[in-house]
Amino acid sequence: MVFVRKPVKYYYHYPTVVTIVVTKLEDRVNLMSVAWHTQLSFDPPLYGVLISPKRFTHKLLKKSKEFTLNFLEYEDYEIAAFVGRSSGRDVDKVSVFDIELSEGRLVNVPIISRAYAAYECETVDIRDYGDHTLFVGRILGVHYREDAFENNSPNVNTLLYLGSDTYTTVDTQEKVKYGKEEVERFLKEWINKDE
Repeated sequence: MVFVRKPVKYYYHYPTVVTIVVTKLEDRVNLMSVAWHTQLSFDPPLYGVLISPKRFTHKLLKKSKEFTLNFLEYEDYEIAAFVGRSSGRDVDKVSVFDIELSEGRLVNVPIISRAYAAYECETVDIRDYGDHTLFVGRILGVHYREDAFENNSPNVNTLLYLGSDTYTTVDTQEKVKYGKEEVERFLKEWINKDE
């Protein structure tokens, strides 16, 4: 295995689910693809997204204090590429890329109509970590397509990012459930194997 002592950039933890962060300040709506994001807590429901201060979204989000997170299917990879590789400083992404939006219910920020799931968030914390800022949002409401989930698991070809402008998905037909019950059964058998 190769060892790098002081990595400058590293993508060895990819793939990751893509989310599109939508922000709105006054009448200006902007969208940005983000690979660095994560759930932080169930209670209260918190979600974190990391954005570079160089990005236009960073400026809007710092002022507006609310955003939506939108999860897309693999077939929508062009939307992710369009909004991730262009700047809202230069173009109105919604108009140029013809992205259909729906109104948020609890925040003054729209969601992407094609999303299979979307979270409405209010910013509750902002902290700088290295060259990115962590925006922590309290999830106020969740939109989801009923046909996109089965037993709380996505039943769609979720859009994944591999790094280097490359997207992929997983085969949703190939699934395995291996959780607490299965591990407990294995441990019980292992403990009793010599008896």
